[in-house]
Amino acid sequence: MKIRLLVILFLTFPFTLIAENFLDLKQTKATLSMNGGEMEVLLKKKENNIWEMSSYVDGGRIFERKEVSIFELNQNSLVPLSHKVRMKILFKKIKASANFDWKNLQVDYEEGKDKGSIKLVQGALGPATAQLKMRLDLRSLDLNTLPEKIEYFVYFRGKIKERTYLLKGFEDVETPFGKYNTLKVERKFQPEDNRKQIYWFAPDLDFSIVRILNVDGRKSDLLLKKLEFIN
Repeated sequence: MKIRLLVILFLTFPFTLIAENFLDLKQTKATLSMNGGEMEVLLKKKENNIWEMSSYVDGGRIFERKEVSIFELNQNSLVPLSHKVRMKILFKKIKASANFDWKNLQVDYEEGKDKGSIKLVQGALGPATAQLKMRLDLRSLDLNTLPEKIEYFVYFRGKIKERTYLLKGFEDVETPFGKYNTLKVERKFQPEDNRKQIYWFAPDLDFSIVRILNVDGRKSDLLLKKLEFIN
């Protein structure tokens, strides 16, 4: 099983937004189904404006993956603080972490045996908070005048790069949790990359993701099975 789902994004808007307020974000517990297992995603508030988002995939003896991100959520910004991921594939164990030093504008990271620091781009996001930031930003758009694309600064595996996402319009998606009209967002790749990554956001579920399609050597297709809003 190969899970490469969470993209790290920073959004810059060259278009008009309606009023933003990230502080009304609700705590959630979601389950997404896929071939060979399920993915649990928990979003919870810790203290003040500090939040934690974690995901867990249990593939038995073959595959296991746990990811935890801590971030600060303000009225119109999401600030990553730390990120850790632990993964096991058969007998191979993989660990990675990133700590965001906003005072000195640098990211201190570990990728297996590789350690280092890179310059931090102001406003950049870290691993695992990507789809959450995208969700918050999409719900701030006027859905009647959507842009054709949005651009992001991305931290991933010791590098920060710019990525482009294309807004493909609305389409219905059938999931184990129900049928929803969704906004389809597709990451732009070069033709030679032979990759595909698409997210479907449901406005009726506060723009929660109901489907994720990832093709990168293998195909993984996640569908929303359960969603609980926690008070």
